[in-house]
Amino acid sequence: MYMDQQSTSSSSEDQPAVPKSKPATTFIPPEDRKHSRLGIASFILSLVTLIGYILLGAMGTTMIEPYMTEDGPIFNPDQQTLEAMTTLAAVFFLVMIINVTGLILGIAGCFSKLRKRAMSVIATIANGIVLVMIGAMFLFVLTG
Repeated sequence: MYMDQQSTSSSSEDQPAVPKSKPATTFIPPEDRKHSRLGIASFILSLVTLIGYILLGAMGTTMIEPYMTEDGPIFNPDQQTLEAMTTLAAVFFLVMIINVTGLILGIAGCFSKLRKRAMSVIATIANGIVLVMIGAMFLFVLTG
């Protein structure tokens, strides 16, 4: 029995030492981090809403243009035009909700500790600028 114990102990000395498990840390080197998924989603939403606002502005202008004269607007649109304008307004509010959602996702992505925050910051700024510009245009139209 003594020989068996010796042989197992000598064989364990010949084998390389197995490193003990490392303590769990949350630090990830910057080059290994990925971009925040929330930031990427927010950035995509900011681009979609920007394109949506541009298209809605162009469509709204072409709908209202026939009813504008040099003396001012003449509002006598037919039923089909009224329905189209109502649909356009509903789509506008839907795009605005998507824009606010993108802003919230961007802000949430800015607080991620395990992922890069650059895309979240860029998306938050883009969503904020688009939202402020639309708000400024609303104010300009309502006061002017």
